[in-house]
Amino acid sequence: MSSSVTVFDIILAELPNDASIIRPYPAVDEPSRSIEPADQTRGMFVETARKILICGGGIAGTTCAYWLNEYGYSVVIAERATAFRDGGQNVDIKGAGQHVIEKMGLVEKVEAKNTHELGQKYLDARGRVIAVLPKGAAGTLTSDFEILRGDFAQVLFDAARNRCEYRFGTTVTRLEEADDGMTVYFDDGRAETFALVICAEGVSSATRKLMLAEETRFRYLGTYMAFFKIPRRAEDDGWAWSVNGRDGTFLTLRPGNQHETTVLLTFPCEERAFDGSDTAARKALLVAAMRGRGSIADRVRAELDGVRDFYFGPMSQVRASAWSKSRFVLLGDAAYCPTPFTGAGTALALVGAYVLAGEIKRCADHSRAFGAYEQIVRPYAEAVQAQLTPGFVRMVHPRSRVGIAIAHLVQRALASRLVQTLARRHIAKRQSGAVEDFSLPEYR
Repeated sequence: MSSSVTVFDIILAELPNDASIIRPYPAVDEPSRSIEPADQTRGMFVETARKILICGGGIAGTTCAYWLNEYGYSVVIAERATAFRDGGQNVDIKGAGQHVIEKMGLVEKVEAKNTHELGQKYLDARGRVIAVLPKGAAGTLTSDFEILRGDFAQVLFDAARNRCEYRFGTTVTRLEEADDGMTVYFDDGRAETFALVICAEGVSSATRKLMLAEETRFRYLGTYMAFFKIPRRAEDDGWAWSVNGRDGTFLTLRPGNQHETTVLLTFPCEERAFDGSDTAARKALLVAAMRGRGSIADRVRAELDGVRDFYFGPMSQVRASAWSKSRFVLLGDAAYCPTPFTGAGTALALVGAYVLAGEIKRCADHSRAFGAYEQIVRPYAEAVQAQLTPGFVRMVHPRSRVGIAIAHLVQRALASRLVQTLARRHIAKRQSGAVEDFSLPEYR
């Protein structure tokens, strides 16, 4: 598995830094639900000092659970979803993230899920090819290895499911410090004491608000994004298709599995609040963003009614001034989401999970463990986040016909032999810094 360099990497260094837009993260209303109590037999007699709760069963939470079990801890994962979720877009496993997978012995299983994407084609609104960037080219979206997030999550889930206790359909309602740990109150009425609580719920974490609401801010980058799947068609040729539409709409279709094509849609929009349960309102906004944007957008818009599982939300980075308090600690997107546009969120989740579990093993005191984890991972996370500015995001989403025409010229130029040669030299000089130089600690 090897990393690739996108068009973003080539020009990010040349852009001015916009002032960060930092605001309190918006509130998330949690619906009340009646859940049947989960099986409580596993871990009942485990001493509290070795019992850890992880809130969130995604990539970061599951990876952390795997390593904590390796080190002799008993782990409970509380997941809000009622069952394992296999949705999501294509993800890259880059740099240090690859090394975590190697240490877990999962390389062959992950590689078996390769989508075999051939490269990236930029198209105009009518579907005509503007530029072609094969796999391995400078600036292409496609890395040497591509996997769907759901497939990757399944590999991790299979590796961890027999090592820990999963409680699906479960959320935390209250946290209280106890003499020997932290007492956790769940939405089914149960209360348990754990030595530590790890919050890996993602950008809009509700549990984070219980402990670190004041310390958490987010940086809105000026666009909303949605990703989902639509039926695969015969003309879907194994390439990623990217289209710039008027008013800043940017649409990318990518190979999924034999029956599905994945869609990533981003578009400029004023920051607003949405009722998370109002699917119709969110789809209406997506329809408006795609109306009149060309044949590819028309195809996606026609399939939208049939989409049942999709993500929709602001393109925001999580900026937490502190990652821990008492026996509570943030992990993954809940602490340092860089946004999918960086292509580095998966690697950050893997690295953070590995380091946090390792420091808990290494340090006798949880405060020292949390402090060491943040000291090691924060520079890496902040370096990734710094790669993306609101100004760059605006440039990727040209609104006018003139802006789109200029974008097409840039895309054609990028695909030329001369620019490819120069770009590779430029990229080679930039392959240094906190992101590229990060090396994993050893905890064995």
